[in-house]
Amino acid sequence: MLVMPANMTGWFFHSLARETSKLGHLYSPGAQRTPCPWFPYAMDNGAYSCWDKNTNMFDHDKWDNGMLDNWKRLIVWAQCQNQKPMWAIVPDVIGDKSKTFERYNEYVKIVQEAHIPVALAVQDGMSSDDVMNLKHQPDVIAVGGTDEFKWGTVRQWVKDFDKVHVLRCNIPEKLYELESMGVISCDGTGWNRGNITQTKGLERWAYSTGRHTKINPSEYVGKHTKKSEENQITFA
Repeated sequence: MLVMPANMTGWFFHSLARETSKLGHLYSPGAQRTPCPWFPYAMDNGAYSCWDKNTNMFDHDKWDNGMLDNWKRLIVWAQCQNQKPMWAIVPDVIGDKSKTFERYNEYVKIVQEAHIPVALAVQDGMSSDDVMNLKHQPDVIAVGGTDEFKWGTVRQWVKDFDKVHVLRCNIPEKLYELESMGVISCDGTGWNRGNITQTKGLERWAYSTGRHTKINPSEYVGKHTKKSEENQITFA
C-alpha cells in the first residue's frame, strides 16, 4: 500500500519515499510538481476545496468558475509527463450521490481519452451495485464521503473491487488496518502539519514493511524545469 501525503514534496517525504517505496503523491489541480520515479502519483480533482464540511454545502460557482478549468489543465499536464499517473479522480460533488454520478458521466471521457485510469469518488448512499451499473466502469474506487460512511464501508468496497483508494486518512493506526485488508493506497494532508505523532506514525509504518529503491536521483537532475512543463502544456 502507498500513502500519498497530498501535495507534500519536502525533503522528509522524498527521503522516506526513497528509503521505503511506501509513499506517493496525490496532486490537486495547480499543485502538481515534476514527478520523481520514487514517487508514484495520482490526481485529485479539487472538489473538496469547494465543499463546506460544517454545512455539507457544495460551492458550485467556485467549481464552475476556475476549479473545473484547473482540473482539465492537470489532466493535460499529466499527458505531458514521461512518468504517467496511476489514476485520476473524476470530478465529484462531496456529500451528493446523484450529483456525483452526473459529474462522473459528464467528465469520465476526458480522463479515458487521456489514457489515464479512472477513479470514482464514492459518496454516502452509494453501493457496489450502483457503481457496477455505470456505463463507464471505474478502474479505481476512491472511498470518500463522511467519516461514518468511509470507515463503515471500506471493507465492502475492497471485497467488491480490485483497486480501492481511501480518501482523507491521517491516522497512523489505520494504515496497518487498511494495508491488511488490501487497500492499494490512501491520502491525507495532516501527515506533516505540526502533529509529530502523526509524522512519526507514518514513518514507523513505512519502515515496518518498506524496501529501499534502487533509483539514483542524479539520473533525474536537470531533466525537467517548470518552464519546459509550461511550454509543453501550452503546445498541447
